[in-house]
Amino acid sequence: MHSNLRQAPPDVTQGRPQSGAACCVSRPVSCCGEGEMIPPVEVSPLIKFSRYSALLLGMIYGKKRYDYLKPIAEEERRIEAEEKKKREEMERIAKAIAEANEDTILK
Repeated sequence: MHSNLRQAPPDVTQGRPQSGAACCVSRPVSCCGEGEMIPPVEVSPLIKFSRYSALLLGMIYGKKRYDYLKPIAEEERRIEAEEKKKREEMERIAKAIAEANEDTILK
């Protein structure tokens, strides 16, 4: 047998499932190969650069978009507050008129 070939774990050769809770209930964690860690994959510098560039561009775009939308939203809130004052004043007047009409002698 070649020395660079890796042998299958004993669980696979015996027909047992290699992963899952049923496999390692009464045995140590390393019995099914779940405790072993594989080395991380080396990521290309171009991919790393692209990721961080996209992140940075997204942050810049978000800041510009926020700065553009903030005054618009403030204006909308100001207008809504004015309309709410007018609406409350109209409701107060309508309520006063309704109370004045209730208190008539001609019931």
